[in-house]
Amino acid sequence: MTSAGVIVPEQIITQFLEAAERERASDIHIDPHGEEVIVRIRIDGILKEITRMEIGLLETVISRLKILAQLDITNHTNPQEGHFELVSTLVEANGDRRILNVRVSIFPTIHGESVVMRLLNRKELLIPLVQMGFDASDRKLVEGLSQMPYGMLLSTGPAGSGKTTLLYSILNTLASPEKNIITLEDPVEYQLQNVRQSQIHPERNFTFEAGIRSILRQDPDIIMVGEIRDGVTAETAIQASLTGRLLLSTLHANSSVGTIARLLHMKIDRSLIAYALNGVVAQRLVRRVCQACKAPYSPEPHTLELLGVAPGTMEFIKGAGCDKCNKTGFQGRIGIFEILIVDNDLRKAIVEHEPIDKIQLLADQKGLKTLRADGIRKISAGLTTPEEILRISI
Repeated sequence: MTSAGVIVPEQIITQFLEAAERERASDIHIDPHGEEVIVRIRIDGILKEITRMEIGLLETVISRLKILAQLDITNHTNPQEGHFELVSTLVEANGDRRILNVRVSIFPTIHGESVVMRLLNRKELLIPLVQMGFDASDRKLVEGLSQMPYGMLLSTGPAGSGKTTLLYSILNTLASPEKNIITLEDPVEYQLQNVRQSQIHPERNFTFEAGIRSILRQDPDIIMVGEIRDGVTAETAIQASLTGRLLLSTLHANSSVGTIARLLHMKIDRSLIAYALNGVVAQRLVRRVCQACKAPYSPEPHTLELLGVAPGTMEFIKGAGCDKCNKTGFQGRIGIFEILIVDNDLRKAIVEHEPIDKIQLLADQKGLKTLRADGIRKISAGLTTPEEILRISI
């Protein structure tokens, strides 16, 4: 409020953003419930309530967010999405202020419009592969897939699993004046050197599909498509990857082999999938044990049984909770990965209409390290806990 008692929505929004930054949150949720509004932030994948406000303030705050995100302030009945940038009010240790890209999603509910603001820290989008959680062998596989001259490499997983961060890391490694790299994104989350980046605008008929067709006339070496959302985009992307270009993209699927099932569900021809797809990186993010308060402990036998780990086979570590991790026992997140290399045997199985469970069995026989297996490896290394691996349901 001002000294005159007038509500200033900018101050409310700033307070939410500052709270989210201080606690390293990725999202801010503003949810109306009856006569009050609950405000929560997501820290390392877990929601935490930070405050409540009167329902009468909601419309003022949302109107200001719509203006910042260039949305229609008169539309209260349809979902809307936008984004804006701002300089952080918090000063880092080196004296710099971060530039935040805030993605805004507004959704109508029976109690009023709810808001989710996703905070994209540009520095956190350019994490080297070596810091993401890959072991040496997996990192070598990803690097090999990213060096292929043509074909398609897909990053899959649910929303918020680090798919875009992985693609940015790969692009940042590949970018050079000798290569023509073009991206289609929604939105452009970080500006990369030696990469031509484009923001799609579906409302102007500039879709992922239309963009891919236009990009091919720009003589690209590498194409990055932010997300494959439908069969038409998938088929266009696959056709592009078969014309001598490397194509990187993301797709929502539960596992690496499940990505093949998802493409088949999109009615993509089996031969196109078989000969375009070089590999798939399926991934999740789990909370990392706080290194300041970590200590040995014994998980419940039922937890280990669900995970398929025999008691006494390894030492288990968890955080006791300290000021550094806000008493949670965790600080930051690390990736869990499953990398499928599509070789000639897998291509033959896809083309010959083998069912997905047979393709999964073949991949397992070839040594596919599953998401769960990688999670258990990180438990053994003291990086996360059995409970955390089960929480993400792998």
